Amino acid sequence: MTYAKVVRISKKGQFVIPKEIRDALEVKEGDTLLVRLEGKQAILSPAQHLAQSTRGILRGTWGGTKQSIDRYLQKERQSW
Repeated sequence: MTYAKVVRISKKGQFVIPKEIRDALEVKEGDTLLVRLEGKQAILSPAQHLAQSTRGILRGTWGGTKQSIDRYLQKERQSW
């Protein structure tokens, strides 16, 4: 679904998320949102989806096995 609506920013930098968009995001009063900047666009998403969307993003960064990760950590600790 694509939906767009113009909103006005208040003196405090606040704006109201239109009801149709709140409903589509399934957010309600008290929920938290993740605000991400991509270029000149602000992307809003429910914060509870943050863990799901970033899961595994660093997999393999420090090695593919427990032994290689342990070696990496040992080298880093020695550098302190």
